Amino acid sequence: MATLIPSYEKILTMKVKPEEGELHLLKFLDNELDNSFEVYFNPYMNGDRPDIVIMRKGYGVMIIEVKDYNLDAYELDERKNWKVKNQSFKIKSPISQALKYKDNLFELHIENLLEKKIKDIRHFNIVSSSIYFHNANSSQINDFLIEPFEHDKRYLTFLKYNIDLIGRDNLNELDFNKILRTRYLKANNVSFLFTDDIYSSFRRFLKPPIHLKEQGKDIRYSKKQLEIIYETTRKEQRIKGVVGSGKTTILAARAVQAHKKTNGTVLILTFNITLRNYIKDKISEVREEFPWENFVISNYHLFINSQLNNLGIPIEVPKGFNEYSNEEKDVFFEKTYYSNKKLFLERKNEIKTFDVILIDEIQDYKRPWMEIIKECFLSSGGEYVLFGDVKQNIYNNTTDAKDISTNVRGVTELKNCFRSDFKIKDLAINYQKDIFKDKYEIDNFNAKQNDLELDFGRNQQGSINYIHLTNTDNVSSLYTIIHENAINKDIPPNDITILGNSISLLKKFDAYYRYSSNEKTNTMFETFEMVYRMGLNYIKKNNHPNWLKEGITLIKRQNDYKTDNAFNQLSVLFTLYDLHSEYGDKFKSKLDYFTSKFKTTTKEYLDFREKHKEEITLFIKEFGPKRQTSNLKMIRNNKKIHFYMNSGTVKISTVHSFKGWESETLFLILEKKFTQMQMTFDEILYTGITRSRANLVIINFGNEEYHSKLKMLVDKVK
Repeated sequence: MATLIPSYEKILTMKVKPEEGELHLLKFLDNELDNSFEVYFNPYMNGDRPDIVIMRKGYGVMIIEVKDYNLDAYELDERKNWKVKNQSFKIKSPISQALKYKDNLFELHIENLLEKKIKDIRHFNIVSSSIYFHNANSSQINDFLIEPFEHDKRYLTFLKYNIDLIGRDNLNELDFNKILRTRYLKANNVSFLFTDDIYSSFRRFLKPPIHLKEQGKDIRYSKKQLEIIYETTRKEQRIKGVVGSGKTTILAARAVQAHKKTNGTVLILTFNITLRNYIKDKISEVREEFPWENFVISNYHLFINSQLNNLGIPIEVPKGFNEYSNEEKDVFFEKTYYSNKKLFLERKNEIKTFDVILIDEIQDYKRPWMEIIKECFLSSGGEYVLFGDVKQNIYNNTTDAKDISTNVRGVTELKNCFRSDFKIKDLAINYQKDIFKDKYEIDNFNAKQNDLELDFGRNQQGSINYIHLTNTDNVSSLYTIIHENAINKDIPPNDITILGNSISLLKKFDAYYRYSSNEKTNTMFETFEMVYRMGLNYIKKNNHPNWLKEGITLIKRQNDYKTDNAFNQLSVLFTLYDLHSEYGDKFKSKLDYFTSKFKTTTKEYLDFREKHKEEITLFIKEFGPKRQTSNLKMIRNNKKIHFYMNSGTVKISTVHSFKGWESETLFLILEKKFTQMQMTFDEILYTGITRSRANLVIINFGNEEYHSKLKMLVDKVK
């Protein structure tokens, strides 16, 4: 018998009862598979809700979406969109729905899986997708989904390699074993791709462990914080706190206590997806026992995307959508989906609601988002608590009387600053008085008291420095300042964070830093090597241009069965070539090292680049970042979701992505204003400054407008 998770008995007692088709398939799997197969029913997937996931250690994973559809009630249009007969509305294709769950495992949920897929596409095959049509046999499925499109070879090939269509008559040993063998869940040898590490990552994700009381910490909460954490009378509450007042610490403790009180599910939403692991770490510090599977932590957009897929709502775009600007595309999605309350109200009976909803960074939320979450996803009588700080309103959302406009009446204020050092706190106060005096209410920071919430155990004075650079032609001066500071002050890499506004500058700095210092970094954006690697992936194997064939031969990879190693090595050389071209001899020795490592020489590689200068320049232009917009967004989301502070390396991020986190030593790069941030530049700068716990170095990288203003503010507190 298979290993059912949860057990069949527990499945029958669930609040939401399984459908007939789900029960029928579960019984078949339980009887047909041995105990090496783990069968997860409605597994925890942080907002995603596939029906069944099968996993076998050493072999792979299969997602099965179960549909009790009567296919006679549906029809497909010429683009294979599903429509209900004699009705105007469409439903999402079950094929797209199942494949979306698979994509999310790579793009969002399983750490390092996306990068493995980029470097070797075969990793994508360790997860397969299937649809079980309970009220249809294989002949009916063929007549509906395949026979009408026999002329479309591309579509049929896509189905063959990406999805298994299972009818009720296929639930027999012969047919199902054939499917398992096709997808390598049954094979003579274990998979070298589905390693024990990857299996363990999947298992931790699909079945999160119980958090034990002993895993938490003894946290000394203030009286005001305890009142909020153990609140029992108010179902709705808004918490307004100054910088460092412990808003996230309170949110985490409130989440655990609310779960213990209701024994229900808790949804925690942020705007910045990077905060997911920060919040999870804060919840881990609470000294209580609780099951992780009852907590969903996400940001608004990823949560809504998951719900659209769970509810089978198709994402449709108008004709000519590809010609829209990025801003026009954002407006379309915002109006049609993210702020469309009617869309969710129409399906309210299908929505799985939450007993408790807590929202962090509420200042970044649009009012329609709050209404959708509260009215459509909160259980009747559930708790709804908002946390925020209007002075970090970096997206210029509407304010009311110098405060956030929300759908909760009243406010509970936290005025004690526990996190920030005296100097950082003084700088924050002076910044508010000078920059925000006509825009927001100035925070009334209380003096430090004896009953501190947190004991950071460090020098309470800290340090603040301001450096003004007039020459911003390259990043070498940035590297010198940051790296020399770290060495001279003996600051470990894990305690250093570098923030800026533009990814283009930070990406260049990241490459310069890694190859100059021989240290790894932790970024929330793609590296140059990844961009080149994805660009090479676009080139079909049977259509390699001469320059690429010659490059592969140059590094002695022409006899490899797969091009993965060759592409990975060429991506490193491309990145080093860019650094060498811009900074000269600074990177000559590094280029010598890697060309030797890849079985060539610097001279041979430079000659190769010169010989194919035009073709390679055209390749970089054609397959560069502009071509890869959707891929880059996917990579950035993935890196943010799996970001951890204690990575042992220097962290490099935009201010936007780091909002909510804090770092012992922070280097804040102040760039020139960009048009799109004119309205919120002051808030972005304030947010960046207040990310420091103790030591702050502001590096003005060519912003003359703010030079005298910042110098004066820093001089006051130095």
